[in-house]
Amino acid sequence: MIKKIVLFALLLIPVGMMAQESKIAYVNSAEIIQAMPEFTAMQTQIQTEQAAVEKEMQTLSEEYSKKYEAFMAESESLTESIRERRLQEIQNIEERAQTFAQKSQQSLVQLQQSLFLPIREKIQKALTSVGDANNFSYILDVSSEAGIVVYVNPNSVDATSLVKKELGIQ
Repeated sequence: MIKKIVLFALLLIPVGMMAQESKIAYVNSAEIIQAMPEFTAMQTQIQTEQAAVEKEMQTLSEEYSKKYEAFMAESESLTESIRERRLQEIQNIEERAQTFAQKSQQSLVQLQQSLFLPIREKIQKALTSVGDANNFSYILDVSSEAGIVVYVNPNSVDATSLVKKELGIQ
C-alpha cells in the first residue's frame, strides 16, 4: 500500500511542475483589431461599397415609383395589352431590385471576409511572435466577440499591449 502511495506521489510531481512552468496570458482581440489601420481601411472600403449599393437601390426605387405612378394615372385609358405590358415592366423592376439587393448583400459579405482575412492572419502572426518571445504556453482571448474566457485573474499577464507593439500600433 505504501508503494502505491509513493508511486502516486511521484507521478503527481511532474504534473505539478508542468503547471508551474506554464505561462498564460490574455489579449483583447477586439481592442487590437479596432486599433489597426487596416481595420479602418476595411471599414471605409465597405462603407463606400454600401453607399454605391444604396445609390443603385435608390435609382431602382425611383424608376419603380415613376412607372407605377404613370401606370396608375393612365391605367383606365390604356388598352388591355398595353396595361399588361406596363404591369409586366413594373414587376420586372421589382424582380431586378430584389435580385440586386440579394447579390449586393452577398457581395458585401464576401468583401468583408476577404478584407478581414489578412487582418486576422496578421494578428495571429503577432500572437505567435509574442507568445514565443515571452514563453507563453497559452494566450487567451477575453474580447466579448470571442466568448472564451469567463474569468481573468488580475495578476495574469495582459499581452494586448505586447501584441499591439508587435503590430506597430498604439
